[in-house]
Amino acid sequence: MNAGAMMGERRAGPLQVMRTVLSALFGVRHRRMHEEDAAGLRPGQVIVAGIIVVAAFVLAIVAFVQFVAIK
Repeated sequence: MNAGAMMGERRAGPLQVMRTVLSALFGVRHRRMHEEDAAGLRPGQVIVAGIIVVAAFVLAIVAFVQFVAIK
């Protein structure tokens, strides 16, 4: 075991990371939730999840515009 696991450090799962990124994107975070999530998040997780969420958002907007423009 590594030192972080021995000291009781929590690691955030993929769903928790996505919830954190999505709530940050929309700006709806409570301080208590932020502090709890920040304890288990790693910067790499947040960066990758942020890139995925933004890419999905941009693709959704492009698809919507193309759908509306066709009609």
